[in-house]
Amino acid sequence: MKLKIFIIVLITSSILSILSCNNSSKPTINKNPKIEKHVNVIPKIIAHRGTGSEIKIINEDTIFENTLAAVKYGFDNFDGVESDIQMSKSGTIWLFHNDDLYCFDTLSPKCIPSSTDKEIIELNTKLPYWRQLCTLEDVYKYQTTVDNKYLSLDVKGYFKTTCIKNRNISDEYMHNIAKEIIRLAKKYNLENNTLVETDYKEVLNTIKNETSTIECYLLGYSNFTDKLNYAIEKRYDGLSFNMNDTSLNIKNIELLHNHKLKIQIWTVNIAKKKNHAIGLQPDFIQSDVVF
Repeated sequence: MKLKIFIIVLITSSILSILSCNNSSKPTINKNPKIEKHVNVIPKIIAHRGTGSEIKIINEDTIFENTLAAVKYGFDNFDGVESDIQMSKSGTIWLFHNDDLYCFDTLSPKCIPSSTDKEIIELNTKLPYWRQLCTLEDVYKYQTTVDNKYLSLDVKGYFKTTCIKNRNISDEYMHNIAKEIIRLAKKYNLENNTLVETDYKEVLNTIKNETSTIECYLLGYSNFTDKLNYAIEKRYDGLSFNMNDTSLNIKNIELLHNHKLKIQIWTVNIAKKKNHAIGLQPDFIQSDVVF
């Protein structure tokens, strides 16, 4: 009888030990950690789309958002640049925000993912030099000439039905664009200066599975704590969050920092928002105006 009891206890202990080991790999989400006041956080200011607005006139030169000229302006005047990226049918990453190319070519329902590099280059020949599209590789080449600047890449994946039938592009596309980001960042030795922000998990998961040096930020428009919990569970590096949402406040940012995560907030589009943004003590502020 004593032998049977001993065997049962031994088996039970083994099962509990196995379960404990299986659960140890999943991070514990502490919803009520001890809040430590984070003081004197000096945020890095990131130029939203390079120029901080769709078009800027600088010394009589016209600069358009998400172009190489915009990136150069952003690196010269800010701590870094935020750029929107999409991948062509040829597998090249281009800087572009909109969900189709209608603003350039009203006769075409095309978007970047349905266009070849040849078609995009041909389109560029029809555009004024200040509005021509550039590649992510062009940006990285220039970034190697500046010291310790950040590049935050906003990966786009939602397009017009004339381009992508279901509007949201496939996981295969997202996997491939993530792999190309990794390849280029490594090629130019800029992994530590590259931030990736998106709400498409396939991009973030692919990057996190392959490198620990490119930082991954889950994009959020609302429901801060839900996004934070998911980022903790997936071991992302932080959040990229809408600063106008009521769930974004200094207490929640302190909560995020206590979980050793970072945060980008967006967008400071008028000067009077600067003090509020700084007061939240984020790690990065995406801005349309120079601080």
